[in-house]
Amino acid sequence: MRIGQFLAAFDRTLPLSLALDGDPVGLQVCAEDAELSGVAVAYELDVAAVARAAEAGANLIIAFHPLIYAPLRYVGGDGRVERTVIELIDRRIALYVVHTAFDAHPRGTSALLGEAIGLRAIEPIVPDPSFDGGGFGAVGNLSQPLALGELAERVRAACGAAVVRVAGRDKGALEREVSRVAIVGGSGMSYYDAAVASGAEAFISADVRYHAFHAAIDRIPVLDPGHAESEAYVVDGIADLVRRCIETLGLPLAVIPLVESTNPVHYIVNTNRPSPTGD
Repeated sequence: MRIGQFLAAFDRTLPLSLALDGDPVGLQVCAEDAELSGVAVAYELDVAAVARAAEAGANLIIAFHPLIYAPLRYVGGDGRVERTVIELIDRRIALYVVHTAFDAHPRGTSALLGEAIGLRAIEPIVPDPSFDGGGFGAVGNLSQPLALGELAERVRAACGAAVVRVAGRDKGALEREVSRVAIVGGSGMSYYDAAVASGAEAFISADVRYHAFHAAIDRIPVLDPGHAESEAYVVDGIADLVRRCIETLGLPLAVIPLVESTNPVHYIVNTNRPSPTGD
């Protein structure tokens, strides 16, 4: 089966029509419509990730984040995007992007994080009537109420985050119990009002601005574990959909998750700082 044929079949499993308008999903790089030899799945790409895919025998990479957001007016070796495009073409590897189409899938970004922190009866915050169970964000109920501070720790552990930023007027806010939680992985504060309307008592998202934390004090608290951290389950989730498609087609192909981190953000945590009591 050729790459183009496989992608047409995969669109029935994960329709690109679920994506937000203007999101650059779909085929971004394809030097040739070759016979498919293997599929790698990545959060996002750099030259090293392309090399790992090639070494594993894949000639198609399905990535979450787009590599090309704006038109490329020049392809040189100056930046990550240009270098990676050159590497893909040199190695004859196609790149297909799913981004907000996967966000809106019933087994997508926010729903997977919701499951990881123990939410039940998960449903989209903003349903998509064109796809059963699809839509943006996720909202569900904890099996029992948790203090906000305990929820933050659960989110931190589930996301593998160094820290979680939490909106609160004072430390006493961390003792407030919540039982219904909404999530939009990645930059999701545009869905905050919809999360409030869903009956959520806390909202998990990323890239939250300072003044948005202030505003949240008078509504429902926001928890921000970081952008890549809030999307910690997308590679496994996309890989699962790819395997499902391959099995349906009866193809003897490998699926290679590229799990090495490409997160450019690092946190410096001072673990040796003296406690306020001096102990």
